Amino acid sequence: MTWRSQLILGRLPGQLGMLLVLPILVYITMFSPEAWARRRVSLGDPDKALRSFSRRLERQRIPLQPETNKALGRILSEEMPRGETSWQEQPNENAEARQKRQKDHIIEGYSRITTRAKTVLDDAQYAQFESFEESNRDNALRRVSEVEVPWSRTEPFYHWLMDFYFFIILPLTCVRGCGPLIRDELQADTLGFLITRPVGRARLLIAKYATQVAWLEIILLLETLLLFAAGAARQVDSLGALLPLVLGVQILVVPAWSALGLLLGQLTARYMAMALLYGAIVEMGIGRIPTNINTLSIIRHLQTLLTHNHGLQGIYAWPSGGTATAIGALLVAPVLFLSIAALLFSLVEYHHAAEMQK
Repeated sequence: MTWRSQLILGRLPGQLGMLLVLPILVYITMFSPEAWARRRVSLGDPDKALRSFSRRLERQRIPLQPETNKALGRILSEEMPRGETSWQEQPNENAEARQKRQKDHIIEGYSRITTRAKTVLDDAQYAQFESFEESNRDNALRRVSEVEVPWSRTEPFYHWLMDFYFFIILPLTCVRGCGPLIRDELQADTLGFLITRPVGRARLLIAKYATQVAWLEIILLLETLLLFAAGAARQVDSLGALLPLVLGVQILVVPAWSALGLLLGQLTARYMAMALLYGAIVEMGIGRIPTNINTLSIIRHLQTLLTHNHGLQGIYAWPSGGTATAIGALLVAPVLFLSIAALLFSLVEYHHAAEMQK
């Protein structure tokens, strides 16, 4: 059993630490809904606003006097931070209602500033200040409209989950887990002891592959659950709808990546480098060609299946349709890779470990 080398007490802390790295990164790179909302209702930097307005008046040849500049600066420094500190998140508030309340909050804040500024500016300066604040208010309202797309705050979670974990870490983990299954036996010169048993080579390879895939499914299941736990701690919406889809697709793709790793491990001792080259040529190159040849890409089929989630649709422009083809390809890929690996293992005569290092 390939699990025996994994289930060592001394290795558990390191394995657990590796599992926690990505969930921790997800957690620290995301904002809570409250922190996100406060950032978006900010009326700006009072010092920066005062400098910008002062330069504007200088260009209009109606500069602020020192006393007026000081009074206006005091108004801005008192009112602008209130936009952030006075905002209160309402429980069970939907995105549309929160967006409307944020806009009202911003309009109210700028209204207070212009009302107080009228008491310290002359008519010409106040006319310029109204135009200046109107532009700032419109920019703030536009920012709220742009960021209040339902998935904006949680976008880092999806990029960590898809771009980094699903499309990089998961395939490399599978290749790293299955690449050395036969390669290690060859380099340690222990293959001869295994094939003396009354078990065919192909059967031996498939058995080692199956046990390792089962182990990888368990480890990657834990990693996915930890990632979703980190997302839940940051109150990512609709995780319940996404989790079953991700787990289902993951169960399909782990055997494919693992079989590829097993095949590469038989072909060369530098199977990780070969996996990166394969990813660059097939997955990142051929997979992006807008013709039928992109069906050779495993990631392309993953995207087809994952695009059924509304949250991912809001971030990625992946193609939809062809679900049956994608599932079929993910089922055929491990059979194809494993068959080639079993054929090589059955037909090729392996020699001394020194030769296998080449």
